[in-house]
Amino acid sequence: MNKKGFTLIELLIVVAIIGIVAAIAIPNLLTALQRGKQKATMGDMKTIANAIGSYLVDNSVAPNALANIGKFHIQKLPATDGWGHAWLYIQGTTNLDEYSLGSSGRDTSFSGWDQYSAAGYTLSSLSDFNNDIILSNGTFTYAPKVN
Repeated sequence: MNKKGFTLIELLIVVAIIGIVAAIAIPNLLTALQRGKQKATMGDMKTIANAIGSYLVDNSVAPNALANIGKFHIQKLPATDGWGHAWLYIQGTTNLDEYSLGSSGRDTSFSGWDQYSAAGYTLSSLSDFNNDIILSNGTFTYAPKVN
C-alpha cells in the first residue's frame, strides 16, 4: 500500500514558513500604508496652499476659513487629511495674508502646533506617524523629509 499525501512534519514546515513570511511582510505593509497616507496628506496640503495662494492674489488676504476658498481657486477642496481627520486652519491675526494649515497625523492631537506653526523650518525623518504636519504660508514648517 503506497499512500500519497503530506506528512505532519511537512505540513508543519509549510505552516512555519508561511508564518515567518507573514511576520516579515505585515509590519512592512502597515508602515507602507501609513507612509502613503502621510504623503497623500502632504500632497493635499500643497494643493490647498496653491489655492490659498490664488485666493491671496485675488483678495490680498488669506481666507478666514478653508470653506471660503471658491471653486474658482480649487475644483474640489480635500475635506480631510489622509487619516480622515479635519484640517486645522488658522489665518494670521496681525498679518491677514499669513496662514497655517495643519494635519494632526494618525492621532487626533495637535501636539506640535504652538511650537512649529510659525517658527522654524524643521523637516525631519518623522517615523512616528502621530506627528503633526504643518504648512505655514506655503512652506512646510514641520513635516517629514520627502525623498
